[in-house]
Amino acid sequence: IMIRPYTSTDLGRLKEITRICFDGASIDRNIEALVGSIGGRDWVWRKLRHIDDDVRGSRAEGVFVWEENKNVEGYVTTRGDNQSKIGAIPNIAVDPKNQGCGIGRALLNHALEYLTQIGMQYAKIETLAQNEVGKYLYPDSGFIEVAQQIHYIKRLEVRDYER
Repeated sequence: IMIRPYTSTDLGRLKEITRICFDGASIDRNIEALVGSIGGRDWVWRKLRHIDDDVRGSRAEGVFVWEENKNVEGYVTTRGDNQSKIGAIPNIAVDPKNQGCGIGRALLNHALEYLTQIGMQYAKIETLAQNEVGKYLYPDSGFIEVAQQIHYIKRLEVRDYER
């Protein structure tokens, strides 16, 4: 059992965990449930692009995985902003079969320590109201709510000359 830095060989497993864990806690999933797939792509495709962004180039240095018996069971991604001194935790997920064992909390604490080490003064994280784990874990870890946001979607009409 250990938290270790991400390697490129972990990407497939991170995407698998993401696909499972964000099914009930993704804005793109909510959009698809309301209006169907868009542009021939589903919510999973859009969400997995976020993971690609999280591990691209130097950003991969801020990605950590929980490995147990040579299997990745969870991950956390971070981003530091040296100008604002506010770090972000864009994604954190633990395979459901291992949830409730403290892995998410350990990954979150590791991410916070990493952000501290790279000079961040604050860390921010976002969750949806429907994410029961996040609504409990983040305040319990010392995060304070600063805002609530509502997301809207509107269908745009494509004009003939744009087709």
